[in-house]
Amino acid sequence: MNQVWILHNPLAGHPGNAAKVERAAEALTRRGVTVRLESLPTIDGLRQAARQAITARADAVLIAGGDGSLGTIAAELAGSPVALGFLPAGTANVWAKELNLPTLSWLQPDALEQAALRSLEGQVRLVDMGRCNGRLFLLWAGIGLDAFVMQQLEARRQLFSRRLGLLYNLTAAFLVSREWRGARMRVVVEDREVTGQYLMVVAANASWYGGLFQLTADSRLDDGQLEIWLFAGQTHAEVLAHTARLAVGRHQAHPQLTRLTGEQVEIYTAAPQVIHNDGEPLAATDHLSIQVVPQVLRILVPPEASSRLFAKG
Repeated sequence: MNQVWILHNPLAGHPGNAAKVERAAEALTRRGVTVRLESLPTIDGLRQAARQAITARADAVLIAGGDGSLGTIAAELAGSPVALGFLPAGTANVWAKELNLPTLSWLQPDALEQAALRSLEGQVRLVDMGRCNGRLFLLWAGIGLDAFVMQQLEARRQLFSRRLGLLYNLTAAFLVSREWRGARMRVVVEDREVTGQYLMVVAANASWYGGLFQLTADSRLDDGQLEIWLFAGQTHAEVLAHTARLAVGRHQAHPQLTRLTGEQVEIYTAAPQVIHNDGEPLAATDHLSIQVVPQVLRILVPPEASSRLFAKG
């Protein structure tokens, strides 16, 4: 690849990541790649820069930020010839887990440099996206507890939360979830319909969720299917029980969890509920219409990524 744009969201992750993003850009430059680095603290700025990269015929855009920033740029690049890469500079960095990219830690301070180099040493693959009420997402869309937690975290976020990262998110999520009692939902996945009191419903295009939990090991990024996960319940104790089962990988067989697959899902609620796309909270609604959009996005896949991520050779 000859021309790469790096778009950095400085509001994602630790405030000290800016210097690490610059070093990642320098690492690519030393490899002979022409790099344009933009630091953009607004969603509109990131979107506009992604569109400019398409117009400039860049080979790839690397987004340095979190999964929300990644989803934003993915939606802009969908259907274009520009490939998407990820420099995991956010909090959960789920997409990094999905692709086996290195993440920042005390032991790996050069993770962003390594992620940039490994992405460009890999290959370009086509993957699916989802569309939720007209808006594209890369990883997941959801309604219920996770969206409620994201909304509350966004409202309470301060500088110290960025420094504490995932620890803050997990602690705050534990406290916020005590206020949630679930919602009555009707979920229609193609020819199957289920109704019940659910803590949350997630339409997933990826195997990992929330930074710590693997929903399934057999999800594919290019199979034209979404996985719909329904977590039944209405109490904080049931939230904790679901979390514990997810943590040890014993959730799939539990009677309070339903897993469906399909190309389209409709979710109806008795009262409007907050929703999210790729972890970004959106306005409350009483109806979600979600469809898969097959193989619409080009992504950079590092050599270390598992071949099981793809149904097609």
